[in-house]
Amino acid sequence: MIGHADAATLNVQPRQRRRVYLWLAAEPEGRSVKRLLDELDIPEPELRETLRKLDAAGLARRTRATWMAVPLEGSDADAELAR
Repeated sequence: MIGHADAATLNVQPRQRRRVYLWLAAEPEGRSVKRLLDELDIPEPELRETLRKLDAAGLARRTRATWMAVPLEGSDADAELAR
């Protein structure tokens, strides 16, 4: 697992993973897979794989049934996400 999440790590992720990360980041308490399935138009197997890959990249973590985005390091992280 990668030690620190940063904008560069997020930027090299495919579009779908970045989209899921942004949905997770918008809710600091995290979101369940069920809630993400309701909000995003992604089939469940793809969503679960995307979450596992975000976890492997150090960009998301799971606590029980809730997935949360790992905050990005760096002061210009928001500017990088806006691109």
